[in-house]
Amino acid sequence: MSRCSFSSLPAETVSGILTAVLEDIVQDDMVTTPEAEHQLLAGGLPFPHTMALVCKRWRDIVSSTPELWTRIFWMINVPEEEGRHCINSQLEKSGSYPVHLTIINSWCHRRGIRVILQHIAPHLQRLKSLRLANFYEAHHQPHLDTLTGYAPQLESLQLTDGKHIHHCTDLKSRLKLDCPALRIFRVDKIVACNLDHQWLKNNLIHVEFITISCGSGSNDRIYGARAVMLFRALEAVPRRIPCLTLDNLRLSDSGLGSMITAGVKIGAEQVILCISIDALPAIDDDCQTIVIKQCDSIHDLQSISLPSSSKSLELDRCGSKEPRRVPDARMWDGDTVTITNSHSSCIEIVLHLLGAPFNDHVCSLWRHVTTLKLVANDFVPLTLLKAMITSRQGAAGQNNLPGKNDGDNVELEGVRPLMVFHVHGGQHITSEERAWFKKRVKDFVWR
Repeated sequence: MSRCSFSSLPAETVSGILTAVLEDIVQDDMVTTPEAEHQLLAGGLPFPHTMALVCKRWRDIVSSTPELWTRIFWMINVPEEEGRHCINSQLEKSGSYPVHLTIINSWCHRRGIRVILQHIAPHLQRLKSLRLANFYEAHHQPHLDTLTGYAPQLESLQLTDGKHIHHCTDLKSRLKLDCPALRIFRVDKIVACNLDHQWLKNNLIHVEFITISCGSGSNDRIYGARAVMLFRALEAVPRRIPCLTLDNLRLSDSGLGSMITAGVKIGAEQVILCISIDALPAIDDDCQTIVIKQCDSIHDLQSISLPSSSKSLELDRCGSKEPRRVPDARMWDGDTVTITNSHSSCIEIVLHLLGAPFNDHVCSLWRHVTTLKLVANDFVPLTLLKAMITSRQGAAGQNNLPGKNDGDNVELEGVRPLMVFHVHGGQHITSEERAWFKKRVKDFVWR
């Protein structure tokens, strides 16, 4: 095959390649928010500026391709940057193309958000995505009232303020932005609790992803009426949410009790719980998939039930501070469990829930699981795996197992054998061990 150097490619081809790269970056931007400002600077600003530094030819190509200038970052660090930032020149370079705008207001001042919105206002109809971070500033000011206008192309809207989320308790938000094409909506709990329900009904008709961010604190729980307010807002969304992410949502007992009294439930096809699993009891019975991410308290499943009708559970980067404390009273009727890059303590607890012996007795609280998938970055406990598979086979064939089951009142009837077992990234296993699994599991993969 003949080869050619990148430098010999026509300008149109280079431009097309760079535009395709930008599209991938933008898609990632629209569904995620940088956790720290240095990530924004490292991952956001270089494109297309670094592309223009490669050589004079590339600089000419980048300068003459307006769609490459549509991803705009504005980091306000000092007061002087309010009015003289290059945002206007980059907006000019982007021509008439839709723009993706991210603004981090790291300089806390009462006027900052107003100045920001003044720059945005003339370009609302070109906005494809908008992220505003650290915009509360004067905690009692309803700044979002000024975000007004028609944004027909806006697909991703993210309004968060991690710096002040713990201090703002009464931020009244009457967002007036008209964005009927919105697909991705990320706000923190303060914004979510105060959004007008009619605005939600008018603008989230086509929403696919909603994220509620609750800050990074471990003691900042939501109490009583505020919990009801938060989930009443979710109920106002005019469609069943395809994917809802609750980032570090910590519900107090009073918050959960108030929700139960008010008859409020979390409704979504897929619910992703990050860090905290406090909201598990509030998920309605029509949820199909539960995803738990970066949680180090999987042992808390002892006191929290999974929605009975959910079919799939995914554990991503999870662990347990008490690996030998196994939930002993919570049934679940789902059929698929996926564990990704989680600590062995998490895997051990799941295997016990699936039927591996614990304290001299065998139980199966997750009786209907037939598919188990592990993507490992840690040791996979082979002994427990084998014990779990053997016990499920015995329960499925005999509907009973010896041991202390009667005394512990553990239900075994209806246990199904494991049919699909896939492991990717686990430790090496011998040919004898591989043969053992293949004999007992219909669809077995270990790579």
